[in-house]
Amino acid sequence: MKLPGTIILAAATEDFNSSLLIPLPGNATAAPESVSMLSASLTYGGGSHCFICADRATGKHYGASSCDGCKGFFRRSIRSNQTYNCRFNRQCVVDKDKRNQCRYCRLRKCFKAGMRKEAVQNERDCINPHRVKGQPVGTLSINVLLQAENSVQQSHDISTKKTACVGDVFESMKQQLLLLVEWAKHIPEFCSLHIDDRVTLLRTHSAEHLILGAARRSLPYNDVILLGNDFVIPLRGAELEVSRVAIRIQEELVKPLRELDITDKEFACLRSIVFFAPDCPGLENSQVIRYLRLQAHVLLEEATCDQRGRLGELLLILPALQSVSWQMVETLHLAKLLGEARLDSLLQEMLLGEGTATNQWQGAGSILNCERQNDLRPSPATFTSELPGFN
Repeated sequence: MKLPGTIILAAATEDFNSSLLIPLPGNATAAPESVSMLSASLTYGGGSHCFICADRATGKHYGASSCDGCKGFFRRSIRSNQTYNCRFNRQCVVDKDKRNQCRYCRLRKCFKAGMRKEAVQNERDCINPHRVKGQPVGTLSINVLLQAENSVQQSHDISTKKTACVGDVFESMKQQLLLLVEWAKHIPEFCSLHIDDRVTLLRTHSAEHLILGAARRSLPYNDVILLGNDFVIPLRGAELEVSRVAIRIQEELVKPLRELDITDKEFACLRSIVFFAPDCPGLENSQVIRYLRLQAHVLLEEATCDQRGRLGELLLILPALQSVSWQMVETLHLAKLLGEARLDSLLQEMLLGEGTATNQWQGAGSILNCERQNDLRPSPATFTSELPGFN
């Protein structure tokens, strides 16, 4: 006899699944979750509603009609082999509003609805692309991405609100580009790429990373964009072209991210999706890059699956990010052509795709310690010439 208040443990295993399939005696009463499941099926016309929580179903997932939230919950439980407990009598209500209150009862309803452990494992097997011969493919993890983010975290103090001049903006850009390389260095899958592909990835979307970082730093503020060196760009500043970019960052990126209350995990995944871009011109092995981006997408989906529509809202920010980045680069091009700004070789190469980075990296030391000692192929002659850890 189960006493109220005691704990019942369950793991996401076959044994747990089979334990739920014991037929009830003829005079027994069906469990409340079975009744609610049947009711949902009859009331809402079969598969149009989730058999677990009665939310609107998005399709048949792992063998049962379910919503994205229950689909993601089941997948995470199986992949991590989670063990849950019920503090009550295994009769918790699992519906749209209370589905997160008892993971034991929710997982049990997933199995009773027909979800299968094998379907999750088969999905993982099918996600691997055909590998290029001799090219190892790593697996991104959320822990690695969070560690990479922590490695470049900075504390900020804008109590004085120092307004940035053009030189301050350029200095912040250089600082953030160095931090971008430091961030990439903490991702083993990046370090395992050939040097040409590493350079291409760093060059191609550096502007997006500058804008994305500025947007995240500026989340607490409504009237300024916070730079990495603690200077600020007022939205109504004297530099008209700079202010136009700042206004777009605030309106199209900061506000949506603030409304979504983006988490550290979501930001780490979003940055990785931007970084691992298989459409970069000149990539030697775009297939591996595509696989890494797919992994970042899966991690973002897992981080958002309990909130319907959140994944789409986060991904919709990326076109705006690209558009604002293009405007920033065009502004830099125009300022350079008109002689209004002098860009050093690092900014010219990374953001404008011209010039050479000669001595800009020397002060950073061995900033990218990616060990490729046996790689005897020629490295890019300009960008990496001063990166001891790059070749």
